[in-house]
Amino acid sequence: MSSEFDITLDDDKYNVCVDRLDEGGLLVVKVGEESYTIKATQNDDGSWILNDTTNDYSIKILKKTSSMLSVEIDDQPREIAWQRIMKKQSTSTPQTASTGDPKVAGSVYPPMPGKITEVHVKVGDTVKNGQTVCILEAMKMFNELKASANGTIKEVNVETGSNVTTADLLILIE
Repeated sequence: MSSEFDITLDDDKYNVCVDRLDEGGLLVVKVGEESYTIKATQNDDGSWILNDTTNDYSIKILKKTSSMLSVEIDDQPREIAWQRIMKKQSTSTPQTASTGDPKVAGSVYPPMPGKITEVHVKVGDTVKNGQTVCILEAMKMFNELKASANGTIKEVNVETGSNVTTADLLILIE
């Protein structure tokens, strides 16, 4: 799964793309045109050690909101503004919603703007038509978003706390 973010750190803006290589914590992090292979390991106290093949960095998450992250990097406090970039997929056989937007057949889109409060699937999971894949909070109500087809989860483009619109492809099922 690939996740893309716009990040602001020390008044500098970065586009960051994170790809998970394996379940063992190995990541490829692309910052602008630079690419880094990083091993992420979580400690018992909830802090992280990030190794870029030459150095270890101690990361402690102090506070996380939908747009800010307060961390300590090697005991130095830092504030990071971040925004997840939601992917939009197109296909040669689009399915059209009532808004006229092209949609990927069999995939999950929110019926209204809102906030994702739970994600029940991950890449590689097998789902059945009608199975709940995530929960959307909208207008003070919690809505179960369900798989519209049997298949395998190919992409999860949302996480708990994400704000979404009707054009956002949340989950790709093939």
